[in-house]
Amino acid sequence: MTLDILFLFRLVGLAMVGLLLANFIAAKRLSYAQNLAQSDLLVRQIFYVHCGYIMLLIAGLGFLCLGWPHLLLEGAMGRVVCYFFGVFWASRVVVQLTYYDPERRREERGWDLFFLVLFATIAIIFFIGGSITR
Repeated sequence: MTLDILFLFRLVGLAMVGLLLANFIAAKRLSYAQNLAQSDLLVRQIFYVHCGYIMLLIAGLGFLCLGWPHLLLEGAMGRVVCYFFGVFWASRVVVQLTYYDPERRREERGWDLFFLVLFATIAIIFFIGGSITR
């Protein structure tokens, strides 16, 4: 089981790399700069700082999952980290289902389903990792 979950954590790491790239694509596709141009300067700055920190978190998680997935299975801290990220990514699914504009989700149904499945799968992998005692 340990080797299987290590492989799954590495797949999560690759998914994190993909999410980093998707953030750059989304910025262009959703016209972040044009949409934020009418915003107050501070709001625009906060938006970009938040995006940067989220991308840094995703990069760090990807780095951990690709390089040292076994650390996620060691001791209480590994369990807590796994459960935290399980809740983190599961909450992302809830946000997508309950907060995002339903009409826009219908227009982008393929991407909507792709990201729902991706985030749910990542959450499940972290919950499994957290349940493994070592």
